[in-house]
This record gives sequence, structure tokens and C-alpha cells, in this order.
Amino acid sequence: MAQAMPQRAEGVLTDDNFAIIGKLRAFAEEHGYTLLDLAMSWLSSKPVIASVIAGATKPEQVKANAEAVSWRLSDDEMAQVNELSAR
Repeated sequence: MAQAMPQRAEGVLTDDNFAIIGKLRAFAEEHGYTLLDLAMSWLSSKPVIASVIAGATKPEQVKANAEAVSWRLSDDEMAQVNELSAR
């Protein structure tokens, strides 16, 4: 991606964004989940999102994607995630 769209990559692949990812990963791990679990749960917890389309090339990835939505974020957890990801 960085090679195909260098201008876009410069705006996305920043130290600030990687710091946010680190905070979100730590939050997920503190709750016994992965960053994938958090991302899928966050998306599926949004009432305006009817479905989450996730790519997979292996059966293990399909299983991980399906299991990821077992974590239903509480309102408090959603607020924490929103705070962690705010700029």
C-alpha cells in the first residue's frame, strides 16, 4: 500500500496512529482478547453497521473472524475505546 499510494500512506502510517494502535492492543489484551477481536466487536456493536465484511484466505481466519464478535463491548468499554482512539 505504501508504495502504491505514497501520499495516502504518509497520512495514515504515522507515529500517532501507531501509538493509538498500541493503546487499543493493550486494552484488548487487558480484557483477554486480540486487536482483531476488538476491531470486529467495535464494528458489530455499532447499530448503523448491518454486517462486517472480513477477508480470509484460510479456514482458521474464518473461524477467528466468527469468534471475534463473541465479545460484545459494553457501553463503558465503547466509551473507553472511543477515548483511546481520539486524537
